[in-house]
Amino acid sequence: MKRVDITPEAYNDLEELKEHLDEEFGVETEKKILKAIFRDLKRLKKYPETDIRLFERFGIVTDYKCIYTNKNYAFYRIEGDIIKIIRIIDQRRDFLYVLFGIHMTESNEEDD
Repeated sequence: MKRVDITPEAYNDLEELKEHLDEEFGVETEKKILKAIFRDLKRLKKYPETDIRLFERFGIVTDYKCIYTNKNYAFYRIEGDIIKIIRIIDQRRDFLYVLFGIHMTESNEEDD
């Protein structure tokens, strides 16, 4: 069975999410949501190929996979027997910019 490793960047994402949830909704909600996220990440051990195909929509070739969990995208990569959680990004953020420096909406207007 594969194991799940969380990168320092993803760990920082979880810390920021924890602080945000605690401030906005209180410690009980924070614990509930984080528990659900960890449950979903743990489920990847059994079903690592159940990702959603976000990158195909944008024409980006990458080995990153993604699951959606509690209003967050968890991006991961499979490296042999390890499922490496790369980032956990709030659904409201521009994940393409966070991951690759590409804005989802590029201006096509020419300068005058």
